[in-house]
Amino acid sequence: MNAWKAAGTFAQFALGVLFLAASLSKLGDLNDFANQVNHYRLAPVAWVNLIAMVTPWVELLTGLSLVLRVKPRAGAFVALVMMIVFTIAVAAAWARGLDFRCGCFGKAGAQSIGAKKFIENVALTLLAAGAFTRRED
Repeated sequence: MNAWKAAGTFAQFALGVLFLAASLSKLGDLNDFANQVNHYRLAPVAWVNLIAMVTPWVELLTGLSLVLRVKPRAGAFVALVMMIVFTIAVAAAWARGLDFRCGCFGKAGAQSIGAKKFIENVALTLLAAGAFTRRED
């Protein structure tokens, strides 16, 4: 295995573990996660609960795909799309000066919206892009 493939495999695994941790922490308290989704003020109130119920399950399946290497490139694509959406949401909230905790990992380790969270999301988006570019053997 060459260095690029090894780096891509590592990116897929690391991203998978991250998505699994994020999903499990949200599934533990969907009501709190729905409140966090609502804080972004990007979706109609009627959609907030649906978004809060579906997102952790998509994250769980994405994480399992990446960690277990079952269609990992497809999992990496879903992770990339989700990270782009999450980064846009953080940027929009930050630009509007909203002050709340992100809800990225449920109540565990929640960070305030701002420059640090935006930079972290951009870095994770780049990791997801790297994971996606990893071709199957």
